[in-house]
Amino acid sequence: MKLFNVLFFSLLFGYVTAFADYLLKSCNEAGFCVRNREYAANIINSKASYYSIDPKSIDVDDSSGTLSANIIKTIKRPDRHTEITLPLKISFLKSHGASSKSYFRFTIDELRQNVPQSNLLNKYRYNETAKWAFDPSKQWDNSHFTIEKKIKNGKKGIDQFLFGSTSKDEEYYLILPRDDENMAIELFLDSFQINVLSKGKSVMSINEYNLMNFEHFRSIEDNFQNLLEEESTFNMFKDNFRYSQDDKIPFGPESVGIDFVFKNAKAVYGIPEHADSLKLKDTRETDPYRLFNVDVFEYFVDSPSPMYGAIPFMFGVSKDVTTGLFWVNSADTWIDIHYSSVNTDQVNTHWFSENGVIDVVVFVAENPSDILEQYTDLTGRPFLPLQSSIGYHQCRWNYNDEYDVLSVQNEMDKAHIPFDIIWLDLEYTDDRKYFTWKDESFPNPRRLLEKLSQFGRQLVVLIDPHLKSRGNKVSDAVVKGKGATKNKKGRLFLGECWPGQSIWIDTMGQIGRKLWKGFFNDFLYKGLSNLHIWNDMNEPSVFSGPETTAPKDVIHAGGFEERSIHNVYGLTVHETTFNATREFYSDSETRPFVLTRSFFAGSQRTAATWTGDNVANWDYLRISIPMCLSNNVAGFPFIGADVAGFSGNPEPELLVRWYQAGLWYPFFRAHAHIDSVRREPYLFDGPVRNMVKDTIRLRYRLLPTFYTAFYESSRTGAPIMKPLFFDYFAHEELLAIDDQFFVGNSGIMVKPIVQKGVKETTVTFPPKLYYDYETFALVNDDVSAITNKQVSAPLDTIPIFLEGGHILFQKEKYRRSSELMSNDPYTIVIIPDENGIAIGNLYVDDGKTFAYSNNEFLNTTLKFTSDGLFNRPHSEGNLSATAINTNVTAIKIVTSGLESSFKKQLISKFSSDDNLNTNVESNHIVMKIRYDMSKPWDFVF
Repeated sequence: MKLFNVLFFSLLFGYVTAFADYLLKSCNEAGFCVRNREYAANIINSKASYYSIDPKSIDVDDSSGTLSANIIKTIKRPDRHTEITLPLKISFLKSHGASSKSYFRFTIDELRQNVPQSNLLNKYRYNETAKWAFDPSKQWDNSHFTIEKKIKNGKKGIDQFLFGSTSKDEEYYLILPRDDENMAIELFLDSFQINVLSKGKSVMSINEYNLMNFEHFRSIEDNFQNLLEEESTFNMFKDNFRYSQDDKIPFGPESVGIDFVFKNAKAVYGIPEHADSLKLKDTRETDPYRLFNVDVFEYFVDSPSPMYGAIPFMFGVSKDVTTGLFWVNSADTWIDIHYSSVNTDQVNTHWFSENGVIDVVVFVAENPSDILEQYTDLTGRPFLPLQSSIGYHQCRWNYNDEYDVLSVQNEMDKAHIPFDIIWLDLEYTDDRKYFTWKDESFPNPRRLLEKLSQFGRQLVVLIDPHLKSRGNKVSDAVVKGKGATKNKKGRLFLGECWPGQSIWIDTMGQIGRKLWKGFFNDFLYKGLSNLHIWNDMNEPSVFSGPETTAPKDVIHAGGFEERSIHNVYGLTVHETTFNATREFYSDSETRPFVLTRSFFAGSQRTAATWTGDNVANWDYLRISIPMCLSNNVAGFPFIGADVAGFSGNPEPELLVRWYQAGLWYPFFRAHAHIDSVRREPYLFDGPVRNMVKDTIRLRYRLLPTFYTAFYESSRTGAPIMKPLFFDYFAHEELLAIDDQFFVGNSGIMVKPIVQKGVKETTVTFPPKLYYDYETFALVNDDVSAITNKQVSAPLDTIPIFLEGGHILFQKEKYRRSSELMSNDPYTIVIIPDENGIAIGNLYVDDGKTFAYSNNEFLNTTLKFTSDGLFNRPHSEGNLSATAINTNVTAIKIVTSGLESSFKKQLISKFSSDDNLNTNVESNHIVMKIRYDMSKPWDFVF
């Protein structure tokens, strides 16, 4: 029996083993990975250059703001030379963000006139990834630019890793966008290269080491005439990987690759999803990082192997400049990273994809925050979610029936443990047919939704893109409507997944998207808006397929192979789901909530995600922090990990520590495998139950802080889990720290305990005042240097610290769900910095609808100085038409770090004022007072 059949039957009948690495290709088994790595090594040795720009082909279209030219690939042979024309386009995309920057973009394609026409396949390279990745709500303009023609005499960069350099006189063009004087590019003609400059200084070079490799079309018969001396022929026309030998590779070798050097960079970050460190590692001794969306149950940790999502965005950081790179390609992609051994301020990267075009956007900014703002300006801001979706989610595979769901709700309420959303996994359906309910278990879904709605709660159900092929009205409609994917012969593609033999909806095409939308119109309930969707298995996962996914020769709308669009397919599924549910809920203007497992650049516009099928052990808890941080710095912050491990049964200590870490995930969901014991929080033994309850309730106390962080992210792309280096990028000591982080811009800094038996831990403090969250005791007073300190961390304690200079907003009263908290007042916590100043923002809206798009919200800034406390609502928001409580009834001022005379002044002021209900504690002052945050006011000392 073939291994994929063993895998299929084990999954189908509910028992699974850990993921086997031999199911995935290593670089040595992937034809284009071998070829590009060998080509790079050989080019470095030969110092050859085969790509140049034809000066006569250069054309500047001032009306469209583009420069066009032809790159000529020259294949030298003794008898004659062959020249391949590769069209190049250069433009500067005009930013719509507050920074008003221009983003440098270049594309390299292939003419393909000599490719035979096919009835099934599109003969052209897939060049529409940007259609899915760029924000579709924006019209992108090209900035106009000026050009200077020059002759440059000088050496290119020298790097010991690359074993050499080049030196020649080269004609080049200096191109500057007119609306951004700080950015320019140098375009070299004789040996194609691009040099990106910021303020006259080189910040990135492209093809500096001539690693560009554009495998143009050729037949197998004339392949020998189309080979460069440095090229390998490994698997150009076949795939000998044991599970994909049926892939005939109809167009032969099509890979594209090129090198990018991050100048002045100490570290690079991004390209999720990998179960690895936040700072990307050198890959000289390992496989490259791979971006290829696959179903990896119990994935390996500390690995560059591919996972469920792929965001081909990377940025390099130094104290002076941050440079970002977006590789706009949805095919299977590998990235090599080499930290220079000679120039420690340089990181060399080599990117190569199986096919498609070279389409690259480069961003330049002074800091990581601005880079992320630029990248999410291009690909779309993270959506502002339902407030209830940032509360606590209770899930397992599976809650058995309506009684089970309502019993969980009742028991959670009896234990005074809040939650917002309960989930139904696969088994709620009729025979695993999506858009159906199992009648004997859920005879009246409307009734269930209404009962949950009474307490402000939501229900999420699983709907995947694979559809049971037999006895299924939905799949019959897809087949009849021609909205399914096809096999390489143009017939219906059939594979194995949860229902058995299945078909797959093709949301790459308009027909598939229209059909998918129609199914939701029939499935959702008029008059109710608390039913939401979980798109799982949308890599797509195919149990009978190579590498647990669809064969690369599956055909999608437009005649493009899975090979070309693979990594973006999951985005098209969840985006279509989001749009369908949003339209259905348009009467109530309810915001949809969609969870996706597969994602790509742009997924942040319409979905949340999670780290997939993890395991209840300490390694998976540990790696969840850098995994979530990586997504946050790559523009997709709404992410979490299954608390406390999907498969297995966590020991009590692990369970507590995972909740203590999970409460900081932007997406906070407990989930468990069908074979795991029930572990709803009310089932735990007394001390464990109390610690978990306190942890969940802390999340709800901090919901105003989290919701404000989500709002700020929706405006600027800012991380919600924010690494220490993000604000303190000038400090090299912080670049590799990925086990502690900030919560948005709130000043909360956390170091969850992720190792067994730990009772104290070392915390790294940036140069600021820091206070203990619970006691307000001053923990760090060194504002001139990075410090490391041991802090106590027994099992009932989370190391949480407050950075001086911030103001927190909290809600103290327990409620069953976040919706029931909407009328509760706020408590303000003021944490002054070393100068006695603190600033904080609060964002408030109804938490449910799109009314905020009509300015029905409050966004206010509160400032504390030695003169008083001042509230200033921003002019664009207006909550006057709503009934949302924006009152503050308590103010806490942390005094333990204040200069002594100011501290005495405050204590004297508040103690002597009979109109103030004041308590003076050792580390803080508490005032009972009432102010409306929606109105401007001054409280003068």
